[in-house]
Amino acid sequence: MSTSDDGMRTNILVSDDAVTLQNLGLHLPLTPVSISSSSDSFVSIPDHLVSLAALEHLGYNSETATRIWEYWSNWPPGEPKRKTDDIYHGVPFIDVAEGHLDNSPDTGAENDAEWFHCMNLYGINHELQEALMDPKFRSIRLTESCKFWIWDTFQLRNRALQAVQEASRERDIASRREASRPGQSSSGGSGRQSISDSLRMVPWLSRETALSEAATTAASRAPGHTTLYTGIDQARVTRLFDDDGNADFGCLVSAPRCDFSGRQADLYFAVDREVAEHYACYIKRRSTCSGVVIIHANIPNSVIVSLSALDVQTIYWPSVEWKSFIFHCRQGKKLPLNSGNEITEQMVLKTRDGRNAVQYVFKGDDGDTLLEESSSVTVSPLTSQQFETWPERA
Repeated sequence: MSTSDDGMRTNILVSDDAVTLQNLGLHLPLTPVSISSSSDSFVSIPDHLVSLAALEHLGYNSETATRIWEYWSNWPPGEPKRKTDDIYHGVPFIDVAEGHLDNSPDTGAENDAEWFHCMNLYGINHELQEALMDPKFRSIRLTESCKFWIWDTFQLRNRALQAVQEASRERDIASRREASRPGQSSSGGSGRQSISDSLRMVPWLSRETALSEAATTAASRAPGHTTLYTGIDQARVTRLFDDDGNADFGCLVSAPRCDFSGRQADLYFAVDREVAEHYACYIKRRSTCSGVVIIHANIPNSVIVSLSALDVQTIYWPSVEWKSFIFHCRQGKKLPLNSGNEITEQMVLKTRDGRNAVQYVFKGDDGDTLLEESSSVTVSPLTSQQFETWPERA
């Protein structure tokens, strides 16, 4: 199979102090649902997922993207093959894009100049550098390393491109199906349905948007429950519910190695909604084409208190146990740390009033099962308009 070699583009409308460890579709819209059309905007995206333009969209500058594209286009014979040549065992294009950073230095320093130095070495373009280093998200950025956020942004943007492509295919099929009906033409019908209207049709998506008063006060309307939150790109949650409306949290797991998960994929939620809002907006800041949502999980307090002492583990900053745990779990991320003592308070995520943020981590299959059987879940979309006005709330 040959690879796409054009650069065509299309404009579309578009941590923690107290940590509790408990053993406890429709497709992505091209732009988040908007209360009014005034918040819509056009974004230029590549026509092909495997292309020079796609590398530039991920965040590489022209020179670096060209070098990676030439490597991909002149793939040597033998094994391993590219995924375009071997769909089952070949190397994915996104892996090659990410692999360009493998042997480069990393930083988690508080000094911004070190981050810019690393990104220039990586060949990251100015647009992504500005998004990543936006001062409004500094507290989140410093909880991870430079390479982590670059890789995370590549994944965000790649998922968004895949979702846009799938959405385009589905709308094209719907348009042709509508046009084939008697008395219909290809210029009308569902093929002209706006992206905002499509998003509103997702059956499991709340009609209340993420920063609406109704959504932000939801926890107060659930007495006897603990409400946990996470902000995430919608492309990751298209399989959150099955056809019967049952939740499957597998799509939300964070792959190891994370803050408190050295060897397995676990589920992370914040106790403070503002933390989820902050993360959600940082996703949108780094990936304009991504639809973004905030997920609420309500768990009966009776379920939590019924757990045995062996099922609930709690550790706190700045204990030695906390630092050691974080350090050993994160070793797979190549953070520039030599010991847990190098973890500083600057790396601890804070709330707006200066409190140390709290995370709940649901570990393994037992954690998944507990959530799936005990919680009620609400998914609220972050609108473009809300993202633009979010700094006024922060």
